[in-house]
Amino acid sequence: MQRMSLLFREQGIDFCLVHIPAMLDAVLPQTVGPGYQTRPGCRFRPDQFAQPVLSPAELNGLNQLFALKKQVERLAGRWAVKNLVMQETGLSPDAIEIHNDASGAPVLASSFDYAISITHSGDYALAALCGDVNAIGVDMEAIIPVDIPALLHAGFSEKERNAYAGADLETILKIWTIKEALLKYRRTGLKTPVKKIEWLDETLYENHLPIDNVLVKSFQLDKVIFSVVFPSVSTTHPTESSSPF
Repeated sequence: MQRMSLLFREQGIDFCLVHIPAMLDAVLPQTVGPGYQTRPGCRFRPDQFAQPVLSPAELNGLNQLFALKKQVERLAGRWAVKNLVMQETGLSPDAIEIHNDASGAPVLASSFDYAISITHSGDYALAALCGDVNAIGVDMEAIIPVDIPALLHAGFSEKERNAYAGADLETILKIWTIKEALLKYRRTGLKTPVKKIEWLDETLYENHLPIDNVLVKSFQLDKVIFSVVFPSVSTTHPTESSSPF
């Protein structure tokens, strides 16, 4: 059986990787099932959950989504965050409330002093949590075949396309996650064109100028690649690690 959640710490940041099908079997048994990616949304009831997971406000927000895939991804991302907060506080999942701020980014209720970020790709959801910084951004891509030329054209500058000509899939996906993680860190979404963000010589650039106030770390597990962006000035401890890498 696929392990539902993997919790680990790297660079002073806590992560929880959730295998979505395994989570559905455990949290919503005999409710969603396979093929959820193409089905319309449904209205979930509290009694369908194997244990209390969402607050009433969170459940209401879940039921406002029109696609079951979006509902499942939101549930998985929040389940990942709640696992991390439970580890820190011992609270039950439904006592940990997550909502979206004005930019659409997920944030914990004001009673929790943690920065969070959530990402989904393929069969996985990932959450990052840190109490030592005021913002964090994480992005993940499942390692599956993609149209590399199309991705390079859509999100890479001419300088990057020249630098990464012939690069393998994992390298291209890593750079893409770095760009997306920075946008999540800033909570700007697509207001900043992805091509204006460059990753060259292990340095982030915007409009050809280096971005010197953030740190970037990228990781690869068996089936996913993810990157995290966080402030360069923090109280994290770079040598502390309990990750599976």
